[in-house]
Amino acid sequence: MFRWRSDERQTVNSMLQTQPSVTQIATLLIPVSGRQLVLPNVNIAEIIPYVAPTPVDDVPNWYLGSFVWRATRVPLVVFEAINDEPFTSPILNRRIAILNNVTGDPTLPFCGIITEGLPRLMRLLPEEIAEDTEVPAGPAEIARVLVNGERASIPDVAYIQNQVLKLI
Repeated sequence: MFRWRSDERQTVNSMLQTQPSVTQIATLLIPVSGRQLVLPNVNIAEIIPYVAPTPVDDVPNWYLGSFVWRATRVPLVVFEAINDEPFTSPILNRRIAILNNVTGDPTLPFCGIITEGLPRLMRLLPEEIAEDTEVPAGPAEIARVLVNGERASIPDVAYIQNQVLKLI
């Protein structure tokens, strides 16, 4: 079972356990530097090829600017940097995961995160995920986990989007 930083957050395990008819959750494992991000499919609008954002001056290093997707301006975030980690991304295979809004603020319908390749679809069962106690979660993570023994993170999408909202 995971330990949470606040009572508001739920884990993949608790979501599965509180829904008796749910035995698995459709997730995407999104590659970032050295690990995967684990997100339910409903959090992802689309995975697109990398689009160079229009840069903005005087912003944190995690905010790269924004780009236009489907006639909407989408801010682009570097997950590792917003999570207080070093960021080095290869030029090849770079993609953008377009995240749906989870804050309810209509000024930010979508937010993009740079990935290091194509995500992998996975139906996640409760026994396939466990807390990774070796590395503490960063500010943009709900938890560090092991998915079938592979290091992963459950990103705090609300935190990321709230940080973006402070800039736009």
